[in-house]
Amino acid sequence: MSPFFVIRLVLDFTAAGLLFVALAYWWLDNTSHELIGMGMFVLLLSHNVFNRRWWAKLPKVARGKPSFLTIASNISIALAISALLVTSVLISRTVFAFLPVSGGPTAREIHILAAYWAFILAAVHLGLHWSMIMAVIGRLLRIGAPNAIRTASLRAAAGAIAAWGIHSLFVMGIGDRLIARPSIDFWDFQESTIGFFLHHIAMLGTCACAAHYAAVSLRWAGGVKQRTDAGV
Repeated sequence: MSPFFVIRLVLDFTAAGLLFVALAYWWLDNTSHELIGMGMFVLLLSHNVFNRRWWAKLPKVARGKPSFLTIASNISIALAISALLVTSVLISRTVFAFLPVSGGPTAREIHILAAYWAFILAAVHLGLHWSMIMAVIGRLLRIGAPNAIRTASLRAAAGAIAAWGIHSLFVMGIGDRLIARPSIDFWDFQESTIGFFLHHIAMLGTCACAAHYAAVSLRWAGGVKQRTDAGV
């Protein structure tokens, strides 16, 4: 396995971690929030530079195949991140404060909307690549061939995380944030900081599981269709 690929994977997970931290705006001061956000944007830019061939040669979209999910999620997250970057510049009070621009309340609302959509779409992106990530981790840790006990344990853990994540979606009011519905229900970081991050990790797990098993189901359905068409 190429060390360069492993480094890329670490950078991608670092970008995801920075997104987590940036969402905790009320836990940070504004300057820290903006600097963390800029670090995330730099890592995401490098991610797209490394994957520029994918953008140059988009695979053909075929309805009912996992490639369609991958293309849709990649384009969607690119749009969300672009909106996040533009509004970051417009509402910046530190990093881009020298620019003669001001977005006002509307840009701030779009910024929050784009941030939560970026979070959900990043989870979907992770889920669609989960098989590849697990294969890489398995090779790095030199884990042997799959066995029934380990597979069952991992699936049980994924199911538990997904169930908790569904609960967390309601606790954190993500539905309101994804449709830009006004809300004054902010997380109390003085009461629990770790709870905020645990709820977001659970939500990420839920969305990633949903995307992963959706791709698996589409792959399975496509395989069955091919065998049926072939008369097998």
